[in-house]
Amino acid sequence: MITLKKLSSLLKQKEKRLKSKKKCANYLIEFRFHGYAKRYAKELSKNISRKFQVKQVIRKGKPLHISLYGGFSTADENEMIKKFVSICKRFDLVKFKLNGFDHIDKHVIYLNVKPSTELIGLRSELAKELNTTCKAQPWDMPELDFIFHTTIAHGDIEEKFDEIWRYVSSLEIPNIDQCLLRATLLKKGKILREYDFIQREMLHRYEALSRRSMQKTISALKEIKANGGKRLEIHLAETPSTSKKIFLISDLHLDHTNIIKYTKRPFKNVKEMNDILVSNWNNTVRNQDTVYFLGDMAFGKGSHSAEYWLKKLNGKIVFIEGNHEDIKLKTFYSKDKNVFLKYKDEEFILTHDPALKPKGWKGWIIHGHHHNNHPTEFPLINSENKTINVSVELIKYTPIEIDKILGKRGI
Repeated sequence: MITLKKLSSLLKQKEKRLKSKKKCANYLIEFRFHGYAKRYAKELSKNISRKFQVKQVIRKGKPLHISLYGGFSTADENEMIKKFVSICKRFDLVKFKLNGFDHIDKHVIYLNVKPSTELIGLRSELAKELNTTCKAQPWDMPELDFIFHTTIAHGDIEEKFDEIWRYVSSLEIPNIDQCLLRATLLKKGKILREYDFIQREMLHRYEALSRRSMQKTISALKEIKANGGKRLEIHLAETPSTSKKIFLISDLHLDHTNIIKYTKRPFKNVKEMNDILVSNWNNTVRNQDTVYFLGDMAFGKGSHSAEYWLKKLNGKIVFIEGNHEDIKLKTFYSKDKNVFLKYKDEEFILTHDPALKPKGWKGWIIHGHHHNNHPTEFPLINSENKTINVSVELIKYTPIEIDKILGKRGI
């Protein structure tokens, strides 16, 4: 018979083992290739394996990749994920080139990666910031030069190295331009999170493995390439008018029960919240008015679609995409585009998340995303950082006129 004391001791031992297991979890951050570069390297690895009877590196379950950081371990997975996403958001279109072959002693043959300034910066910031909370490898020191590469042969090649290297050296030198689609965070070899640089969003495992999601990413990348390698820019304009008003609002989170507690919303339940938010909107906005909505219309398991709620709301709604939204609307703009609004001879960037502002942008940003959770950094108006936060919690759960916002800003 197990006594209460013995049971308590066993539970403590189990808890200790689980904590130890968590600390020893293996993580890795990498970039996985796509398209022509993926096919080229996979075929080359296969040819080397067949021709010289050595292990094939790039095979099913072992995708062609560039290691960006790791392997590493951490005792605080949640904090590590936050840092990973925060760092990735600072970088937009991260380009590089596959350029020739090289080797490390006689153990590894690889495709040489010529990194852009952005790729070097991304790797450096991952090392610098993750090293504060993670146990890193010796090569993941930010001050060290990092060899960007993707391996095509290694392991059992030492005895046949000279033959393999002569063969590889006889091939036409590859010169392939690439763009980072996603940074992949692995835990014990399985996708934990991905950050999509093209769609500019963090993906959970099921989203990262979604073919539909990847198709959207590839489609957006094609648009960027067709635009000379730059993001498409949408320039909108409004002029002051006595016949219509212009409103701003973000982050309704309709149907989202947990948001009431998360942001301390003054509602008893989700039904009351939905009813009041819709009522506030329709009592303020007329059908001829324009509303710039900056993302996150509805959220949570079992929530209605954004289209469902849009049919209940007054006004001509211009929808700027939030987190994981899929809208069928003419005036809908996804995160893969930069949207600007010109009003009273001044231009503003409209975005759900202010971290996604275009590189080099020095003007004002109108955004949502942060709700009322960071009142010092993201109040209604931050004149120093030139941000205007129109999350519903900061505007009395009601669309706010653009002129009132600009008046508060001192214009």
